[in-house]
Order: sequence, then C-alpha cells, then structure tokens
Amino acid sequence: MAASTQAQTLREQRFARTIDREVAPLWHDRFARLILRHLPRGSDAFTLDVHCGPGRSTYELLDRLGEGSRVLALEPDAALRHVAKSRMRPEWKSRVYLKDGALTDVVGMAADTYDLVSANLVLGEVQNFGESLREILRVTKPGGHILATLPLAGTWAEVEDLFREVLRSASQRDAARRLRHLSRLRLNSHDIARSVAGLGVGPHHFVVEQERTSLLFASGREFLFSPVIEHGPLRAWKAILGAHAKPQELFWKLKEAIDTYYADNVFSVSVVLGLLHIRVPERGSAAAHGAAETAGEYWRRFPELDALFQRAERADGEEDIDIDLDLDMDADADADEDVAAAEPEPPPTASSSSMRMSAEDEAIFALLDQPTGTNDDNAELDALLDQVLEFAKPQDEIEELDDALLEEVFPEDKPKRPGETLKRIKSLLPPPPVIPPPPPTRRGRGRGSKG
Repeated sequence: MAASTQAQTLREQRFARTIDREVAPLWHDRFARLILRHLPRGSDAFTLDVHCGPGRSTYELLDRLGEGSRVLALEPDAALRHVAKSRMRPEWKSRVYLKDGALTDVVGMAADTYDLVSANLVLGEVQNFGESLREILRVTKPGGHILATLPLAGTWAEVEDLFREVLRSASQRDAARRLRHLSRLRLNSHDIARSVAGLGVGPHHFVVEQERTSLLFASGREFLFSPVIEHGPLRAWKAILGAHAKPQELFWKLKEAIDTYYADNVFSVSVVLGLLHIRVPERGSAAAHGAAETAGEYWRRFPELDALFQRAERADGEEDIDIDLDLDMDADADADEDVAAAEPEPPPTASSSSMRMSAEDEAIFALLDQPTGTNDDNAELDALLDQVLEFAKPQDEIEELDDALLEEVFPEDKPKRPGETLKRIKSLLPPPPVIPPPPPTRRGRGRGSKG
C-alpha cells in the first residue's frame, strides 16, 4: 500500500471515529430521537435507512422493530460503514444489509418497496427538497411511513448574526450577503408543508414537528474548535468567504465577538429540530379515511391543540374563527438590513483598528487555514498509526486480545509490544506549537508598601 493511500485511509478512520464518538451524540442522536418516537414498534417492516453514518440509528431501528424486520442501510463513506458494521449484533446478520450508496441511488430503486423510510439529517442538505422527497415517496409502499429530520430556520442564528456583523465591519459585503442567503436556505415548517402538499399529499397524511434545543459552549474558541462545528456549519462558513486572504483573522474576530457578548455566560446556540412524518396514503377512498384517523390519533395526544386547530370539525356545527398567527417578524429587520447594505460603510474607527491578535491566538487560529493534503514526510508515522488502528479495530471472532494475537499483529521483524510502537510514534510526532506566555500584569503598590 502506498504511503499516500495509507495516509488517506488513516484520515478516513479518524474522521469516522470523530463522527461516531464526538459529533453524533450531540447532533445526529438529537434528531434521531424524533424518528424513534414514531417507529411502529414490533412491526416486521422492510426499512430503508438513508445515509446511516456510523450506524447509530440503524442499531436503534433493528433493536426496536420486530424480529422479522429487515433494514437496508445506505452510506457512501467506507470508514463510516465499517464503524456501522462493527456496531451490529451477530444475530442481526440476516436482518441488515449495509450498502455503498447515497440518496441519489433511491432514483434507481423500484416503486412501492419499503414499509418505512428513515432519513436522518438527509433532506436538509439537498439542492431540491421537493424532488428528493418525491423519490422517497415513490419507493414507499402505500400505507407506509416516511420519517425525515432536518435542521430548520433559526438554527445557528446567534452565530450567524455575530458573523454577519464581523463581515460588515471588515467590508466583506459579498460574504455577508452570501451568509444571509445561507441562513434563508434552511426551511421552516410552512416551507415543508407547502412542498409536501405540492407532491399531492393531503393535510391529513403528514405532520411536521418542530422542537427547539441548544448547544452550550464555554467560549468562542471552544465553539470554533468543537468537532460538531468543524465537521458541520464551519465548512459552509469558510466557503462563503471565497478567496479572502486571511480567513483566520475573520474567525478570530468572530471568537472575540462571542467572548464579548457572552462574557459572563455560556454561549448558547439555537438548534431547531424538524421532523416530517408522512403516512403514504392508500389507494381508494377508504385509504383517505384511514390516513385521517392516523392524523387524528396524533393530535389527540395534544388535546388543547386539537381543540384549537380542529374546531371546524366539532359535532355542534359551531362556526370556526380564523386566527392568523403567522406574523412576519423579520420584515422590518430585512428592510433595514437592505438599506444598510446599500449605504457605504464608514471606515474602521481607531478603536476597532487597534485590535490585534495575540501570539497565542495566531498560533491556534492558524489551524483553521491549514491545508489537509498528504505530507509525504510523515509516511512512517502514518503507517505506524494505521497499524495501531488495525490492531484496535473490532474483531468479530475474538473477544479478548491474547498473546497469539499480539504475535500476529507484531511479527519478529517489527516491535513485539504496543509500548515500543507508541514510543516510536511519539518520536515522530512534531513538537507542539510554542505559545508564548501572556505578559505579566503590573500590580500597584499596596497601601502599606514602602519606598
């Protein structure tokens, strides 16, 4: 295996482990819980799990559905599929099939195939929400369920508001406009409902749920270097900067803005979780009645809301009253924003131009702009780390690591014990960046001091 291939494999394994251990518990699992609430427990459903990732949601599907259920899990990333495979129980071998595939592969699938389609955090990243949902509807059997989650409008609002101000103060009007457009690409519940209705699905056949939560960070630096942000929205925020000469300076200013506005509190970032639950209508008039019963069962769990929104269906024939609760709270703000964008921005003031990045911040924020290419000088280090990962990967037939396995992994011509390999790895690792200590603060003389 070539050194570049080894390094690429190593990076993919690191990425998969980071997604599974650090990103998914804070991000993917929160959205997946919305899907798990509505699973038909105990049913022997043939399920399609689109973009299963490290298999956390696939595991829950197999654990909660009936013993006769089967799951086809699609995931384009080989390293994530490997993690998902290691998570599956041995007794599920005949019930789960992990396949190299993505949402685009649904186009080639036969119609009316699956009883349940689970798409966790898939539809929020597509260019055409309606067309993607149309294909998912096509492959779902009449009477089947579609459970899809996505982040809705309002997610990352606090960060993007601050970042927009940072871009404006740096005279980056185009980047600020692109950031504003990015935030508007996130759908709200009304957008989803209109798209579903445009596909011919009646109002009694689907429900859109919305739940607001938050992610907490101790500081701006912790936020920017969190794996949830690094492997999530940070990629899009970098992309909107275009060919900016020093993007790390803009992110440092964003960090300073976060620490200034939230100096005495934790940094709370809004996340709006959305769930689309569709019960694909049966063919014929009896099917519509069954779907209406399904929607009725859902709303009966919330009697106050059911009484508010279903007054037109009361038996006493009482006339319903139209209540318009859809207020456009951002209309004035958007108008002010457009006016401000049209006006020339004042030059930076002396106080803002006097801000300077400390040596510590320069060393740390330079990491945001580091290239991710392969370094041929680290071929030996990558090979050793790859060997350690191969040694530590799950073994289906072995539960404990014995001496025979150690001899197999470390033959005579290589170190015989992991400790020697780790010593060699440490000797090859580059030294950490030297961060100068902060300058000492001058203290005034005390009341009782002499001289």
